Amino acid sequence: MIPAMLPSEYLGYYARESTRMSLQNSLRRYITYVTGEECTDVDASWSNYLNERDAAAIASDLMNFYRFPGVSDLAPLTVITYLSGAEGYLRDTCEISLTPLQKRLRRKRTPERPRPLTQDAEPSREMWQAVLRHCDERTSAELLIALSGGLRIGETLKLQHADVDMTKVPTEVHISAKNSKNGLARTTYISREATEALKSYYLVRDAHIALAKCKSFSSKHDYNTDLIFPFAKSGELGKLRAALMKAGYGDLDPATGRGKVHFHLARKWFLTTAKSVAHPEYVEAWAGHEGYLASAYHRPTSKQDREEYLKAEVALTINVPEDYQQIKLDQSAELDELRKNNERLTSMLHILQSQLETMQMQQKELMVAHRMGESSLPRSGACETNDDESD
Repeated sequence: MIPAMLPSEYLGYYARESTRMSLQNSLRRYITYVTGEECTDVDASWSNYLNERDAAAIASDLMNFYRFPGVSDLAPLTVITYLSGAEGYLRDTCEISLTPLQKRLRRKRTPERPRPLTQDAEPSREMWQAVLRHCDERTSAELLIALSGGLRIGETLKLQHADVDMTKVPTEVHISAKNSKNGLARTTYISREATEALKSYYLVRDAHIALAKCKSFSSKHDYNTDLIFPFAKSGELGKLRAALMKAGYGDLDPATGRGKVHFHLARKWFLTTAKSVAHPEYVEAWAGHEGYLASAYHRPTSKQDREEYLKAEVALTINVPEDYQQIKLDQSAELDELRKNNERLTSMLHILQSQLETMQMQQKELMVAHRMGESSLPRSGACETNDDESD
């Protein structure tokens, strides 16, 4: 069977690099599990696979993918990712797809609720404090940006200098549509703590880039000067992993072999912590989630957005004692109550001033009316005498 196009050409039609990489990985892994041979060249491997099998045999492979050696040990979501990538390619380039009956039968073999198997650790401020003690300026800035702004690792590494405005309070971070997971641009914020960490990183950024170039075994990586963190994702995750090990949080999940603490856990901590203080709709918008009706009705002004984040900033700050956090939250609540009382007193004062002005106006009107009433009465003249009357 000759496909309409080989994988390399097919992948070129996808605009997002992350989608191309994910799909290429899916096609490579699918071939590896189905044929039992390592896939080093995607085009060659798929060309051989399609030449050796007819449409019925390929459909059978799609049906029985879960039965191939090694597949049953994978996480359900990983299996579905590999399978959907192969299905999409075969459907688009070879017009091979499963019948409704085949899909129903395969669904019976599919786990009922595909879900990640790794049991994440329960994050806490003390845990993040311990991890940050073993991070350098670069990893500290990346982690604090995620903890206080809810950014994903990919979004963090794609930030450009112009995307972060440190002249505003709080610091604004703009995620462009091409760099966000859902393809929608958004604005989020980072804490003053994260801002200071970012400034510290900028002081040694050139040294980090120079060192990375010396250690790099490949000349393909482009240390783009427009990026704040022009480093490979695998390397940054490796640095965080090393910090976790030193801090005593390097435990692996026995079922999956994955770390219980990872970069994405910082984003989860941000969502949980921020929602305990700020309005959930604001938090979902900062994180880039499209909440219920949020895209249609959640349209706060820039001032309202910043003020809402400032409510959560204290809770999102890592390197402060726990009791300090509670004190600041209590003070914030007291200030809010004082502000409300002040507004009520101001409103009552305005009402009293208005009533006083009304009473003064009425008094003036009464005085004017009283004077007008007196002026309309007849004046009594001098006593008249009769000259003709004799004494």
